[in-house]
Amino acid sequence: MGISIGVDYSWFLIFALLTFSLGGSYYPAEFPNWPPWLYWFMGAVTAIMLFMSVLLHELGHSVVALRYNVPVRSITLFIFGGVARIEAEPPSAHAEFFIAIAGPLVSLALAVLFYAVQPVVIDIQPLWGLAEYLAYINLALVLFNLIPGYPLDGGRVLRAIVWALTRNMRRATLLSANVGRFFGLLFIIIGGWSMFRGDFGGGVWMAFIGWFLYSAATAQVHLVMVQGLPDGQGPQRD
Repeated sequence: MGISIGVDYSWFLIFALLTFSLGGSYYPAEFPNWPPWLYWFMGAVTAIMLFMSVLLHELGHSVVALRYNVPVRSITLFIFGGVARIEAEPPSAHAEFFIAIAGPLVSLALAVLFYAVQPVVIDIQPLWGLAEYLAYINLALVLFNLIPGYPLDGGRVLRAIVWALTRNMRRATLLSANVGRFFGLLFIIIGGWSMFRGDFGGGVWMAFIGWFLYSAATAQVHLVMVQGLPDGQGPQRD
């Protein structure tokens, strides 16, 4: 489809951390009778399959964007998952809605698929464990991405709905971005509270995600205020 797919350097860090977490704690707790090498092998395989799921999620956005003649330059996997570089604003609220919802629908389909596969592979523990984890994590991706704040998919769905109701893309963008800032701050507060309660690792990760969401949403607000967006279509962007 002419879409370049790449891996950011930060992906290798999260791949190593995921492999360490899955092979060092998750799989040993779930399946205590496996040989040690199998824990690490399945940890690496599961981390790769997780990012394959993320890639399919982003391809869902990209395929629908191309359907609406919105160019997609690339998809990059990085520490927070993946991002599709869409080169222009959608031509309508209708297009924005379907481009935004396509990714979560792909993740939901993957969750259903991996859940349905589990009875088939129940006698092969490594495959059953892999299917169980991927069903759970894809469903988690759906729920997280549908949080109604930019830059998450739910924020873009919110923008599409407000755009359709108000016929004002600028207002819809500002609203979804400010909701995204709210959720970013909320994640930072929850992360700080978790660290205070003793869950330092989980709290740092939650706060880091919140910082990313808040920064991305704030950048979008600044972009709208500096450039302005007309009531209809927005300008092309990198």
